Amino acid sequence: MKQRTLTGLVLALVSFLLLCCFRLPFVPELASICLGCGAAWEILGACGVKSKLLRMVCYAWAVLLPLLPLGENRYVMSVLLVLGLCYFTYLMGRIGKPQEKWMPAASVFLALGLYRSLAAFGKLSNGAMSLCLTGVICALTDIFAHPVGSRFGTHKLAPKVSPGKSVEGALGGLLVTVVLVTLVFSPYYGNAWAVALYAGVCSILGQWGDLSMSAVKRVAGVKDFGKIFPGHGGILDRCDSLMYPLAFTWLLYCFL
Repeated sequence: MKQRTLTGLVLALVSFLLLCCFRLPFVPELASICLGCGAAWEILGACGVKSKLLRMVCYAWAVLLPLLPLGENRYVMSVLLVLGLCYFTYLMGRIGKPQEKWMPAASVFLALGLYRSLAAFGKLSNGAMSLCLTGVICALTDIFAHPVGSRFGTHKLAPKVSPGKSVEGALGGLLVTVVLVTLVFSPYYGNAWAVALYAGVCSILGQWGDLSMSAVKRVAGVKDFGKIFPGHGGILDRCDSLMYPLAFTWLLYCFL
């Protein structure tokens, strides 16, 4: 527990420094590249991919994608968001069945496509604030879902995907997050109902992102994506809940 807490504090400090430097040139792109390469490395490793060619293609995709303007096309990102939701939900139904050869490549392609939206936040006038809000929503949902689920959880949310999660925990994390985020951030944005609605959608998407990456692990037959963060697992074990909310938040700004 002590190690987990210490690692959490270090991650919080690194996140704070990233937000402080987010407006500097190429910082959003570099952050997206690092996240993408880490995600590709962990998914390919978890899925047991040995092909050097496929690994090279995936890493090249992770590096080039944040630099390509096509990745900031709102219609392309909309398609990626829909495809990602459909594919990873399909993957949840594949647990217990043999992993198909094309699945690791599909997981990397869609996950990196969604995480690429991190680079797009650098183009927003209040990108750092938006990124902070998105991260806070996902973190609060995760923090409060655990104690609520431990105390009141009786109905399993997705037993094959993540046996420890309960419906009560998911709803508790959602409700507490919406209330806290609305109280803290509505004075800044000026519309409490809009903030509450946004927080609710991001909280649900964040939990679905958590289940999506858990599905990748279950189909591959591994417990964690890695051990790079002592007590927390791998990069995707910490950033899985951000996958859909990042893309949704950026699209929200584009369309509104």
